[in-house]
Amino acid sequence: MIDIFYTFCEAESEEFIKFVLRKYYNILNPTICKTINGKPYIKGGKIHFNLSHSKGLTALAVGKKQVGFDCENLAGKARPAVLNKFSEREKAEIHSTSDFYVHWTARESYIKFLGETLAACWRKVEYVDGKIYFRGEDAHINILRFVTENTAFSVCGDYQKYSLKFIDKI
Repeated sequence: MIDIFYTFCEAESEEFIKFVLRKYYNILNPTICKTINGKPYIKGGKIHFNLSHSKGLTALAVGKKQVGFDCENLAGKARPAVLNKFSEREKAEIHSTSDFYVHWTARESYIKFLGETLAACWRKVEYVDGKIYFRGEDAHINILRFVTENTAFSVCGDYQKYSLKFIDKI
């Protein structure tokens, strides 16, 4: 199970992470470290987490195993310049703005799972027929996707179920 916490409150990323870890995981004084590519973690921690932002939404996925996570607001438009960078197989599956963001978040969640950057991995990753391909090969990694009223979410990792918790005050 992966826990996803989200808020529309204005909060710095680290502030939101610390709030969730203190309140829901009893980690009273977490020290947030970052990898060379900026992925946050707790040194020696028994939990894993990943953060995402989209149009005033801040969301955090927290679990017991490595996780990559992304969310995007569906109110925006599909970005033609970005759409042109998807593979032909992906373009064949993208028929709407919602499809675009489902593909986008799946790709980005995998890249964040690896702890890499979009710039380094974008052209190496494909999301086709519900699967992630890395350098043309099936990555054999689960992508858990769901859409709420206006947001597409993707979780990459060994997770089958999720819980969603709205945080109204930090």
